[in-house]
Amino acid sequence: MQALRLAPAIFRFLGQDVIRARRVYFSAVLGSVAGVQTLLAWRAAGPGLEGLATIHMLALWIIAGPLCRSWLDEDVRLGYAAFWLQKPLTTFDFYLAWLLALIGWSIVAAATLSLAGLPAFAIAAGSPWEIAGVLLGSGWIPTLLVVLSFLGSALGARNSGTFAYGVLFAGFALPGFADAVWLGPAYDILGLILPPSWAALEVVRLLRAGSVGAAALELWPIMLYTCACASLTLLLALNTPARLTRAG
Repeated sequence: MQALRLAPAIFRFLGQDVIRARRVYFSAVLGSVAGVQTLLAWRAAGPGLEGLATIHMLALWIIAGPLCRSWLDEDVRLGYAAFWLQKPLTTFDFYLAWLLALIGWSIVAAATLSLAGLPAFAIAAGSPWEIAGVLLGSGWIPTLLVVLSFLGSALGARNSGTFAYGVLFAGFALPGFADAVWLGPAYDILGLILPPSWAALEVVRLLRAGSVGAAALELWPIMLYTCACASLTLLLALNTPARLTRAG
């Protein structure tokens, strides 16, 4: 499959264009988060991961930022797609490879942040299951943000990062908003459109209780939602040649 052969090359390109070009940004985020978490863990009166988990989740939102660019929309507006699509590959394969490379970097970012926070989690005396609950229960955030951002750019959003962060925030806020305001049938519709972020809280609870199998099942809604958004993105990407014609 052409996409699988092309993905490593795009992965290396993104490493130069995004990661290396912003190495100071990433180093500052990783160093600051690790330092603050370690300080909090040392000063805490007793064991507990709540504060560290909150910082970790916020850091995941921050570290995914440079990857949430309007890649596809930039390709159309700046004419890059006209160059890419002259190559002997299909539109689907090209953007699938680009999406796979972005997802790869989002996983690397989440894993690196988790490793940076491990000393603080160990100092906080959390059990392995509690630590796994924090890391796995929120580790999907960068990947979903990257996919949502790519979806926003496929929809024509010039700032698809704002689109991605807004959709994910709305997913977290929906349960509380539904309790405060009666939404009626609109709640079910929004539940299908917005990410099932509520599942992450259940994953954390189950992993803390040591229920690995049940926690894995609770992750499925998030995984299915991510796959659905990625599929919709690739479907919309097929319209890139027509968008190039209109832009020209």
